[in-house]
Amino acid sequence: MAFQNFVAQAGQQSGEAADPDNSFTPPIDIFSTPSAYVLHVALPGAKKEDVGVHWDNEKRTLNLAGVVYRQGDEEFLKTLSQSERRVGEFERAIKLPPGTEEKEEVDGEAITAKLEDGVLVVTVPKLPKDSEWTEVKRVDVQ
Repeated sequence: MAFQNFVAQAGQQSGEAADPDNSFTPPIDIFSTPSAYVLHVALPGAKKEDVGVHWDNEKRTLNLAGVVYRQGDEEFLKTLSQSERRVGEFERAIKLPPGTEEKEEVDGEAITAKLEDGVLVVTVPKLPKDSEWTEVKRVDVQ
């Protein structure tokens, strides 16, 4: 899968190794405004270069994947005595519109993503009913 490749590449680029036994599903909030879906994804400790966001119009799905690492060198990490934070690989697919909402087209070309203060904010603009579709779109995380 493309996201597994992304996760592997993210780990290689950062020079850190993810714990292969540790994966998680980040919690999200989805807001449906008149003009867009706005998703807040909790990713404390994540770096934007380790997070991928893709829109698949055919499946009407926003795909999120990446890795969150513990900070520190190997010697420091050996001193960990209590672990409560979620770290490791993550992957999440979010169908839009969520739940039982009426099907609305989205503007895959105008999706934005910004990682700030441990929250990934993804804005997925809605399109008028008669607009053209977008296929698969990679979104750069700011």
